[in-house]
Amino acid sequence: MFRRIAVVIGLAISVNALPASAQQVETSDVKITLDWAFQGPQSMFLYGLQEGRFKKEGINATIDRGSGSSDVMTRVASGAYQFGWADIATMIKFNAENPNNKLTAVYVTGGNSPLAVVTVEGRGIKTPKDLQGRTLGATAGSAAFTLFDVFAQSAGFDPKTITWKQLSGQLREPMMVRGTVDAVAGFTTSSIMSVVQLGVPLEKIVTFRYNDFGVKQYGTAIIAKPDFIKQNPKTVAAVVRAINNAQKDAIAHPQQSVESIKARDSLVDLKIECVRLVDGLKNLTLTPEFKQKGLSSIDEKRLEASIEETVKAFGLKSSPTTAEVFTAAYLPPAADRMPPALGSCS
Repeated sequence: MFRRIAVVIGLAISVNALPASAQQVETSDVKITLDWAFQGPQSMFLYGLQEGRFKKEGINATIDRGSGSSDVMTRVASGAYQFGWADIATMIKFNAENPNNKLTAVYVTGGNSPLAVVTVEGRGIKTPKDLQGRTLGATAGSAAFTLFDVFAQSAGFDPKTITWKQLSGQLREPMMVRGTVDAVAGFTTSSIMSVVQLGVPLEKIVTFRYNDFGVKQYGTAIIAKPDFIKQNPKTVAAVVRAINNAQKDAIAHPQQSVESIKARDSLVDLKIECVRLVDGLKNLTLTPEFKQKGLSSIDEKRLEASIEETVKAFGLKSSPTTAEVFTAAYLPPAADRMPPALGSCS
């Protein structure tokens, strides 16, 4: 009898030790699709999984790599995945083209967009205006290509002077380094370190980040279907808390974060991926806005401006409201979203 009572008491203590959210989520098993391969920026999700951030919230998370933001939209909209990680501009475009199957952002990880033009020293390109009359490469239909005109106009030069070559993601940076194109438009999180891997020293890379020249875009976000959000509010809040804590963990411990990739890719170059992660955290996540007000703190006027940029750039027929693009209803308190000091790579 004593043994049976002890077991029952032990179970009660175990359950009560869990946060209330872990006992109440509507859907404990969730699938999350990332936007690309397991690289530095994506490692925070694996690190969060490794450190038990999801389990603590009562979430049994499956995290898979992706093959681009457009693919993330399809996966989440189809219901194959409950959550996805992708850039907001691509989501706005998807929603305009799929009005009966829209998606909504519930947590913004990127206070700035990774969109940028990347080139190397020695080509006479020192400012954005030096791109006039040049040949640039980009993947077809990418946000970096589509929003380039917004960047060019904000930076003060005529985008019509640019000659474009459509390149695959695998050939984009190699062809730029070879000189086939003068520069490329892409994501800093992929382009910069891809150029480094091709033998160009980091200090020899020239980067023009769209946000630095007046573009209002936010970056990546966690997205979900509105009907899933409505039916599973506690699950959404739990996943958001887990990801918020995972991102703070990655900020404080970037080296440990990228080491979590080993379980998925034993050949990962930890040095490259840690630099990639730290660059992304420094320039995309730890913006003045996010550092002062907390991660995922969105300024509504800026979001409105970014929506206008996206609608104009993609030639969309309708403009969504800020409430349709992002909801802050599932965020933890601001005090829980304050980022720690950025750690370093070993």
